[in-house]
Amino acid sequence: MVVWSTVEALVAVVAAVDETVVHALHSAGALAHTARRRALSILLEREPLGRERLAALLAADETVPHDDAERIELTLHHEHLPRLEAELFVEYDHRSGDIVLWKEPDAVRESLESV
Repeated sequence: MVVWSTVEALVAVVAAVDETVVHALHSAGALAHTARRRALSILLEREPLGRERLAALLAADETVPHDDAERIELTLHHEHLPRLEAELFVEYDHRSGDIVLWKEPDAVRESLESV
């Protein structure tokens, strides 16, 4: 009986560690792209923000690979913002284009620093 309880405890610990690792990998994946990291950095400074305004700010940012605001806005809408929303970094209203941080700003900063 004692051995079985120890095995159960070890299985529970491994499952918890695995879940944490999986979440960390998913979050790192959401933050793997420069545009998503910069978008979060901008939202930390000025929130809420509209998709169009965020695209313009990203287009003016020299660390973002593209400088075409319309193209950036399309990729924000179809790729970057849904990915950040799925990982619970932002809340994104697809119709109005409004974006707000979902996580606490300190948690977002910590995630950005860990990448």
